[in-house]
Amino acid sequence: MWEAIGLSGLEERLYRLLLRDPKCSPEESTRRLESSHADVRAALARLQELGLLESDGPYGYRPADPRIALSSAIRRRRAELDRLAMAAEELATDFQEGLLRADPGRVIEVVEGSEAAGRRVVELLAGATREVLALDAPPYAATGTSLGAEEAALARGVRCRAIYSSIVLDLPQKLDEIRRMTGLGEQARVRSRVPIKLILVDGRTALLPLTDHEEGARFTSVVVGRSALTNALVALFETLWRESSPVWGASAAAHGDGVDQQILELLSVGMKDESILRQLGISERTLRRRIASLFDRLGATGRFQAGVQAARKGWI
Repeated sequence: MWEAIGLSGLEERLYRLLLRDPKCSPEESTRRLESSHADVRAALARLQELGLLESDGPYGYRPADPRIALSSAIRRRRAELDRLAMAAEELATDFQEGLLRADPGRVIEVVEGSEAAGRRVVELLAGATREVLALDAPPYAATGTSLGAEEAALARGVRCRAIYSSIVLDLPQKLDEIRRMTGLGEQARVRSRVPIKLILVDGRTALLPLTDHEEGARFTSVVVGRSALTNALVALFETLWRESSPVWGASAAAHGDGVDQQILELLSVGMKDESILRQLGISERTLRRRIASLFDRLGATGRFQAGVQAARKGWI
């Protein structure tokens, strides 16, 4: 137990002895602990270094109040462990760079088949401790298992951000999945085009496909360990994130109510009128009236111009 704050067995026994008998001399301590004079002197110096003994008393030391002294020692050890944890990240970077130089193949793992890729996604999500980034676009294979793994990650307090292709807005089942995950805490955005599918865990491990189709044994993907490539993928995600729009409408803004806000955002990602009607549950007549009102307020004659104007005004 005492090793947690850096005390040896002799130092612990000496500290306990001095707590019970504060006036015990170094010679008497040596006798009672059945140790050597040099070892006891070293233990006394160590206890003073840790703040467990104060420089006072007939022999130049006396025990400090353990409630105060031990609390201070524990705080110092925690700070040391925090610094060690930070150093571990730096050492991990050195380790990965060493792997790259010695054997580049160890940083890249080729995964054959859609089932194997699904298992690796679950494993990566299960190991996430800080953040999961995802780029999501068709084609879609079965996702139930990975959704369960993401739910577990969210429950552990892992931050999850995902960017979806606007095609999902025309897929009711996919929209239901996104609605479910955002309800659990996922942050979701959408853009007209997502260049690649990607899972990136804690900024250091990525899984991405090498083939277009997503089902069967011919599907191939790669898992990439921490490297310049994963750094580039993080930068790509952050750029796309800034350029994407929230999947669901934000709260009402000064330029209109919440429905107008949602219509603007859905129009900006290229959603068709039929999909907007289904998404918002409003009539075609109401949608056309609201779009006309938005165009008028924006001074726009078409959807593209309306999107540009809305972005300039900070409406989306």
